[in-house]
Amino acid sequence: MAREERGDGNLGRPEEPRRTNYGSQSGRGFQRQGEGPQANPGIRSVHSSRPQAGEGADTPTQPAQETSAVRTTASNWSTSLRAIAQKAVQNKTHRFGGLYRLLNPANLRECFYQLRKEAAPGVDGVTFEEYEKNLEENLRSLVQRLINKSYRARLVRRKYIPKGNGKLRPLGIPTLEDKLVQLAIAQILLAIFEADFLPCSYGYRPGRSPHQAVAELTDTLYRGQFQFVYEADIKGFFDHIRHDWLVRMLEQRINDGAIIRLVRKWLRAGILEEDGRIEHPESGTPQGGIVSPVLANVYLHYVLDLWFERKVRRVNRGQSRLFRYADDFVCCFDYRHEAEAFAQAVKERLAKFGLELALDKTQTLRFGRNGGGHNGRFDFLGFEFRWEACRKGFAIVKRRTSRKKLRGAVERFTEWIREQRHQKLGELMKTVARKHQGHWNYYGLIGNSKSLSDYRTLTLRELFKWLNRRSQRRSYTWRRFNKLLRRFAVPLPRIVERATNPGLPSKPGWEPQQAERVCLFGDHYRACRA
Repeated sequence: MAREERGDGNLGRPEEPRRTNYGSQSGRGFQRQGEGPQANPGIRSVHSSRPQAGEGADTPTQPAQETSAVRTTASNWSTSLRAIAQKAVQNKTHRFGGLYRLLNPANLRECFYQLRKEAAPGVDGVTFEEYEKNLEENLRSLVQRLINKSYRARLVRRKYIPKGNGKLRPLGIPTLEDKLVQLAIAQILLAIFEADFLPCSYGYRPGRSPHQAVAELTDTLYRGQFQFVYEADIKGFFDHIRHDWLVRMLEQRINDGAIIRLVRKWLRAGILEEDGRIEHPESGTPQGGIVSPVLANVYLHYVLDLWFERKVRRVNRGQSRLFRYADDFVCCFDYRHEAEAFAQAVKERLAKFGLELALDKTQTLRFGRNGGGHNGRFDFLGFEFRWEACRKGFAIVKRRTSRKKLRGAVERFTEWIREQRHQKLGELMKTVARKHQGHWNYYGLIGNSKSLSDYRTLTLRELFKWLNRRSQRRSYTWRRFNKLLRRFAVPLPRIVERATNPGLPSKPGWEPQQAERVCLFGDHYRACRA
């Protein structure tokens, strides 16, 4: 470990990967980038040549945030992970070896305390508290099994949760030890591949969130000249990842057979169904495993992101952009024929890697500033995008909660209150407050106040109805019910998004502090407010 850290020079904080020139005309040619000597057919080396002037430049690292894939951030990575990330940025074709040594007691102990304490146990039933009671001995035993290559991936417990459209989403719950090792490997993979991921990818990455994807898509549609949008979703993505392709993609940057064998073990681990059956999948990775989101990002990075950047945008005359969050993506185009050509090409591209589009969630639609009544609407990350006139009369891109998501959220709340109405009133109302606050935190975007108000109205009607059915006599009037909401501080709808360019419209260059000092209504108004 010490030799590796000294060898990499303790280079400190990893830098952001190279940004491509998404704002430029795609009709301008990009330099063709050659493949490395160990590249496989269908998979290109990520960066084999330096960008020419005007074709992309490095940008500073964004503030890192937690993701569900790796519960840590780039700012608190260990020195070894920082050195790996820095090396990945400096040498785009380097294949990393000697990574297996990072699975030592110190790193695994740090990863253990990053796991969720309340997470559901796997097939062995071991919980966080039970494993922590004899943590040092458990870690020594785990490391010894890793060194002796006697570590075996346990069965993954399958759990189905409703998706809101009548279908069920299959989740895989590994054992705690598998989660621990997966987290360590996921951090290593993220440190390496974060230098290669393109800015069009937003899912399961430090410093990136669904709100950023929604905000940048809104800004691109409003400020750009795009006229057509292609909306798509990959059908059963996590269940159809081909293991052979995924391993070849990982080997583009990893030259450590022990790490690859660990990944293969998790991919081939048996799945314990709810009815007791055991299945041995030949493709896919369990959705819910800690390492699965990182592997999924690597897979779609080579399958979709690089292909769109190097093939699709290069031949298009007009501008084109891709926004992807996990397996959900949206593409913007200037011309109809280019959007339709992409719709056909992407089917063939995904089929080559064992993937298929969900036809009920895929469409090409008109979506331009001057489209008027011909413009359509599309959903992305739970929000519906549409062109509408603002109060001043000109057209802007508006977002609101998707009708399907709003209906599903109300149905889930109704089912919950019907089953849990017997709880003590204090516990029940605290949960109601948390559910409402969580809804505001995600859907509280500018212009979405009407949908937030609808959610509050519909859920509180259900709450009022079922509270009055806790006994044979009616317990609450609306007046008493409103006092109950104030007593337990059930939050009102709230917009959490902040304008990206605050200030006066006539002074776009002003700082927020300058705008705050301007008194628009005269000194007497300021005195009254004071």
